Amino acid sequence: MDNISGLRSLMAAAQDGSLSAAARRLNITQPAVSQQIAALEQLYGVELVVRGRNGVRLTEAGQIAATHAEQVLAQLAQMNEAMFALQSSEEGRLSVACPSLIAQTVLVPVLADLRRIYPKLRIDLKASDQIQDFAKNPYDLEIRACRIGPAEGSIRKLAEIEQVLIASPAYLDRTGRPKNLDDLAKLDYVQYKDDPDEKFLPLANGGQAPITIAFAAQMPDLMLHAVQNQLGIAALPRFFVHTQLEAGVIEEVLPAYPIATKQLFLVRAPGTLGKSRRVAIFTDRLVAELAAAPGFQLVSGLRGAIPVPSLG
Repeated sequence: MDNISGLRSLMAAAQDGSLSAAARRLNITQPAVSQQIAALEQLYGVELVVRGRNGVRLTEAGQIAATHAEQVLAQLAQMNEAMFALQSSEEGRLSVACPSLIAQTVLVPVLADLRRIYPKLRIDLKASDQIQDFAKNPYDLEIRACRIGPAEGSIRKLAEIEQVLIASPAYLDRTGRPKNLDDLAKLDYVQYKDDPDEKFLPLANGGQAPITIAFAAQMPDLMLHAVQNQLGIAALPRFFVHTQLEAGVIEEVLPAYPIATKQLFLVRAPGTLGKSRRVAIFTDRLVAELAAAPGFQLVSGLRGAIPVPSLG
């Protein structure tokens, strides 16, 4: 019995909640999905899914199997990438979509170095804060600051993005510096437009801090400009504001209470195995840049498949 196919069917059924949806995702028939899951159940001697009129749900054993299946399939995908990378070429085109802020800061030195080291590697970059649908937009890779989005392709977590609560010294001189979390509600909060419109700021320890939203801005640059002009406090990525923090133009608010991080993911489109070496080259250089930049906490053990030549 092909255990890998069975694990894929189990994961698809768990994610989609029905055998028919899992079959569409895997591009096989519904009976094939059912048979593969049944074969796993026979192999382990336990029931993995409960089938009903409203779809399927995992049993306790199914949840355990799905957790391990996700890890196994992720490792298998990485092995496939490494093997195909040995055969594919570093020459040609690689298209990448990423948030505007990442493009303006992190990717500039990445693209410059790759252009110098691999002159025949062409990277087409799209800076957009919209999540890409690979079925509509033919990009090879997407860097996302969230996990949500279309299910196509494989997703790999790269890092935690440290967020920092900031204000201008002049604003805090005028309003008074907060001494505890409850004091934050007395200050105007500059909201990022795509964040949930809530009255609380999530903290790293799982708690919340009260905030009073004054207005929302679409771009981090505008939020920083608003803070520097004494319009309130804001939460922004440390890698984006570290220069201003070091210069004293802005200061960190209540650093003893760190706010929740955001996550950075790399999503790879289906059908890109032929570009595995180009993907590996780009990913390795990106990871190196994230490791050197302030405010990124890389996933433990993160490393690429193809070493990038020394830049010295």
